[in-house]
Amino acid sequence: MRVLVASDFEPGSHRAHAINVVKTAGGFARLGHDVTVLCRGSGISNVRDGVCAYAEPQLEWECVPFDMAESDVERERTFARATAEKAHRFDFVYARHFFAALATSRLGIETALETHAYVGDPNPLLQRAIEASRSDLARIVTISEVLRTHYVERGGDPTRIVVVPDGVDVARFRHPHDAGQCPFSRRFEWHVLYAGHLYDYKGIPTVLSAATKLPNVGFEIVGGSPEDIDRVRVAARSSDNVTVHGLVPHDRVPQWLWHADTLLLPPSATEPSARWTSPVKLGEYLASTKPIVASSIPGLRAWVAGDVVTWFRPDDPGDMARAIVRALGEDAEWGNERRRRALQLAESFDYRHRARKILASSGQLHDSSSCQPCSPIRGTKTTLPSPSLR
Repeated sequence: MRVLVASDFEPGSHRAHAINVVKTAGGFARLGHDVTVLCRGSGISNVRDGVCAYAEPQLEWECVPFDMAESDVERERTFARATAEKAHRFDFVYARHFFAALATSRLGIETALETHAYVGDPNPLLQRAIEASRSDLARIVTISEVLRTHYVERGGDPTRIVVVPDGVDVARFRHPHDAGQCPFSRRFEWHVLYAGHLYDYKGIPTVLSAATKLPNVGFEIVGGSPEDIDRVRVAARSSDNVTVHGLVPHDRVPQWLWHADTLLLPPSATEPSARWTSPVKLGEYLASTKPIVASSIPGLRAWVAGDVVTWFRPDDPGDMARAIVRALGEDAEWGNERRRRALQLAESFDYRHRARKILASSGQLHDSSSCQPCSPIRGTKTTLPSPSLR
């Protein structure tokens, strides 16, 4: 089957939605389908320069040129027109773009729209998509039962709105026999790591405060936009055990995870999305099989049952520090069992399974055993004594 994946991002973007779109496209390809990604760019060289970090060489790429003189709405419509013009060559469209999904569904092309639009989002395009689920639009894909319920309450067809969690490329993030050279300086006996955006609602203030309570633990912070990196570096400058490394290309993130002793997933409970978040980082952390310390918010609890994760009270630096101590002090027997469970859960989030669920929900699932792989494109523990709390 020929699948068009349409989303208005620039190739090479490190934003979570771009990674999720490209990796979901890779999942379609690994099921045996011919997949083209349509994105925004200034030319084919721009695409080739940007796609390498996604590690999905089996995908075809096309770009829609953009005019900086256009308004945001004009650019959105330009992208939608380009998607509609190309869509006739495909059997199925998966879009992370309201205008594009509405345009292709009106043409009678089977279309699935993915949206994580929050509860109460006033965007009129969201409302149009919700209403279209009762007519032209085959499926709306979202990441949480909370969001699905909200879309149904706003008039969506409950049989056409489905929940599919964010995914993970397990093969890429699974801990190898040889993890290679550590990408950060191991100045301490233990190192915990956070990878992701540096917004306050991601829990960064809690991480920095917890670091002051564990002076014998190194805190490695990876990711963020330039302005956020500068802001967090200023906030952390009085803590000798905190290093803000900045942005790391997505294809290099696994190595950072493998060399950490514990991984941090600390979103704040004060953000409304705490009720429905399904972070890409959760699957990546699980696939690495490293211990995870995470804030106990409904959005995370919905996807992780039991004690595969060490939970702490959200926005509580002291409880985070205590959870880190517990995670670092796990015994070998439990560590083996935890790793087994974590990998099993990660595999259920693999992008191949994610793609299969999206296709199945749209009535487009084909048996991959009968499909030929598409041609590649050209382009592009040792138990340690626990640290002490200060």
